[in-house]
Parts: sequence; C-alpha cells; structure tokens
Amino acid sequence: MNASEERLKDWIEKADHDLGTAIVINLHIPEYSDTLAFHCQQASEKYIKCLLEKKLNFI
Repeated sequence: MNASEERLKDWIEKADHDLGTAIVINLHIPEYSDTLAFHCQQASEKYIKCLLEKKLNFI
C-alpha cells in the first residue's frame, strides 16, 4: 500500500470512529442530538473526502 492509500485508510478509520460515536450517543444519550449531529457530519465529510480523492485520482 502506498502512502496515499495509507492516508485514505487512516481517514476512513477516523470517519468510522465518528460514526461509531454517533451510534453510541444515539443508543445511550439520544438527548445529545447536537453532538450526535456533529459526529454524523464529521463522518460524512471524511467519507466524501476519501471518495473524491479516490475518484478524482488525487492519490
């Protein structure tokens, strides 16, 4: 795996962590909807960034 692919893998892992955090918040403290939304937004941005980099051949 080259450095660019490794960078994408790292971003996907970070996005997965944001999504996982959102799921835990939703299950255990759903009244924290602002924090839940923040982590969903962060995960979405990271996934989209990876998709664009891969599809536009920035790697």
